Amino acid sequence: MGVAQENRIRKRMIEEGHRRCDIARLIEAAYMMRAPRNPPVPPPASARRRDVRRWMQHNAADYSTATALAEAANAVFRLPDGGLDDETHWVWDEAAEAIDAT
Repeated sequence: MGVAQENRIRKRMIEEGHRRCDIARLIEAAYMMRAPRNPPVPPPASARRRDVRRWMQHNAADYSTATALAEAANAVFRLPDGGLDDETHWVWDEAAEAIDAT
């Protein structure tokens, strides 16, 4: 028996062991007891400043600019109409402070 044949046999044995473990894991998962999931919490009807500030503080590291952070907050929360169009709106202040803090 050559080295190449031994390597093929070893590879086949390892793959068979992985397959057995995968099948056992699937069978175990099929019989696991699962608790009911909680329904997702819908966003509030209108965004409160403190909720937006908290969200921005937690997610500021994922964004490189205050503009991107404010647009993401607009997508997550229902900001007042025209909030992103008005440069004096409080959402821009909160975004700038959150980006500066990171």
